[in-house]
Amino acid sequence: MILTAQHTPAIAEAAPCTRDIGDGWATVRAAHEQWVARTGWPRLPLTDEDRKWPERLRHQSRGLLMKWGLEFLSDRVETVLTELVTNALVHGGGDSIGFRLTLTEGGLLIEVADSSPGMARVVHAGPDAESGRGLLLVEVVADDWGVSPRRHADGKWTWAAFNTASEGSC
Repeated sequence: MILTAQHTPAIAEAAPCTRDIGDGWATVRAAHEQWVARTGWPRLPLTDEDRKWPERLRHQSRGLLMKWGLEFLSDRVETVLTELVTNALVHGGGDSIGFRLTLTEGGLLIEVADSSPGMARVVHAGPDAESGRGLLLVEVVADDWGVSPRRHADGKWTWAAFNTASEGSC
């Protein structure tokens, strides 16, 4: 499965997760969006090329956070981004994965889209399990997270929010 990137203009619409994360989330200050198109079959083992996308998107997000003066969020954002993108690649299905990083008056929002109708949820992995802890990590590292259906396509957006106002950066 080989993936290719296609840059798209940022979508300046209200964040899909405005519930329970405070005021100011619908006011977009800056945004970046990218879609990764699959050229192979979903749900097959990831190729070496597929495995590069979380790192590539972490690099992009690090640059954007520096540009936006939010370097203090880099470790948290990169951890969550890695988990959400990896989940979308491994479990998401469909022919593309979307990534959006949005700075609003209320904070920073990471969104990852896939075409799977199944909603992401935290599972309780056993002590010997080698996987199944990603969303638990997201729950601990992000200020809030959730899943919202995509408005104009099959699938969902899995999102994580980071409050920047409490850090004095907005």
